[in-house]
Amino acid sequence: MTEHNTTPEAEEQDIAKWCILSFMGGIIVAALALEYYGFIQHTKDEDRVLISEFKLLSLSPERDIKVSPKMSGKEAFCVDGYLLLRPTNGNAVAGILVDEKNRGVQCQHSLTPMAGKPSE
Repeated sequence: MTEHNTTPEAEEQDIAKWCILSFMGGIIVAALALEYYGFIQHTKDEDRVLISEFKLLSLSPERDIKVSPKMSGKEAFCVDGYLLLRPTNGNAVAGILVDEKNRGVQCQHSLTPMAGKPSE
């Protein structure tokens, strides 16, 4: 029979190796349990859906702009400098208004003249 002469350093290395492997296994088991019970939420393509499209009507004296008298069913408000929209039917869901490159449309609480443009 062969005898294993284990030194204290070898035993410490084995203990450290098993501690690291146990820790990693615990993380994997915890992640799998969270996934199984639905605590990890994955984003879906349905979560990022185009709700409505908007267009900008230019307010120029050369054009006669007609706006429908019917309400759109949406209201806009300014939060942290961005324009948010929400339906007026009582749903609490709101969305940020973005351009075609997903850049948020900024807003101000008061209308001030634009820099570099003469006011009329």
